[in-house]
Amino acid sequence: MKSIMDIRKEYEQSEFLKFSPLERMKIMHQLLVEIIATAAKSEGVTEYEIYKRYLKNNPRHYQKVSG
Repeated sequence: MKSIMDIRKEYEQSEFLKFSPLERMKIMHQLLVEIIATAAKSEGVTEYEIYKRYLKNNPRHYQKVSG
């Protein structure tokens, strides 16, 4: 028997996948912005500092392309 949390997670996933890929990208970007803003406010630093720390800790997502 599934737990209430598992049922809710499956429901949220199915609802999220109903959005178009562009809508999903917008939602995830907005979520990232909200998380960064919350972290910045709680730590008393700028959002830019939090974002730079995020990029530093996750370099594989934002590797520079040599041209």
